Amino acid sequence: MIVMRAAIGAEWTKLWTTRTVWWALGAAAMLMAAGAGQYAIYAGNGDLAAGLLSDGRVPAGTIAVLAVGIAQLAFVALAMLVMTSEYSTGTIRATLAWIPSRGRLLLAKCAVVAVVTLVAGTAVGLLGALVAVPLLGGLGDTDAAAIVGDALGIGAYLALLAVFATGLGAALRGPVVTLVVVLLLVVVLPPILQVPDLPALNRIADSLPGVAGNHFLHGDADPYPAVVGLLVLAAWALAAVLAGWRVMRHRDA
Repeated sequence: MIVMRAAIGAEWTKLWTTRTVWWALGAAAMLMAAGAGQYAIYAGNGDLAAGLLSDGRVPAGTIAVLAVGIAQLAFVALAMLVMTSEYSTGTIRATLAWIPSRGRLLLAKCAVVAVVTLVAGTAVGLLGALVAVPLLGGLGDTDAAAIVGDALGIGAYLALLAVFATGLGAALRGPVVTLVVVLLLVVVLPPILQVPDLPALNRIADSLPGVAGNHFLHGDADPYPAVVGLLVLAAWALAAVLAGWRVMRHRDA
C-alpha cells in the first residue's frame, strides 16, 4: 500500500509539472464553452430536438452533455500522452527504474488520470451548463440538482474514457496510433455503423465505448439501461488496461 501510494504520488507530481496537462485542460474548457454555446443557440432557435422536455424546455445540463463530444478530444489527448510520451521521450526507462513493477506503474498512471479527469470533467460539465443558461433564455431548465447530476455523469464518462486511452497508450506506445485507434472506436466507427440503420450493425455500434457512454450520459432506456452503458465503457477501459499491462510485461522499454 505504501509503495502504491508512493507511485501515485510520483505520477501526480510528474503530471502537474508538465505543460501538456494545462494546455489540455484549457483546451477542454474552451471546446466545452464553444460547443455548449453553439448547441444552446441551436436550441434557442428551435433547431435542436434532442433533450427537449415535454413542456418544451431544454435542460442546461443536456446542452453540456451534447457538447462533451467536442471537449472529450482534449481529455483523450491528455490521457494518452501520459503514457505514450514516456516512450516517445525515452523517460520510460527512468520511470521504470523508480517503479520497477509494470502493473503498479500502469495502475498509478490510471489512478492519477482518472481522478484528474473526473474532477476536471465535472467542472467542464458545469461550465457548459453555465454557458448554456443565458443563451437558452426562457427555454432553459436550470434545475441545479439536474445540472450537477449531468456534470457528474460527464466527469464519470470522461474518467473512464481517459483510463481507456491510457491503457491503449501502454499497449500501442505510439501517440499517433493510439489517438487514431481511440478516435476510430469513439468517434468514427459509430456513425458509419449506425447510418445504414441495420439491426446487426446497430448492435455492434451500441457495444462500442463512445456509443455506450452516450447512452449513459443521455439516460437512455433503449437498447439498454443507462447503467449498462457505463458498465460497457468500464469494460472497454479494463480491457485496454489489461492489454497495456500485458504488453508492458512482455516487451522491453
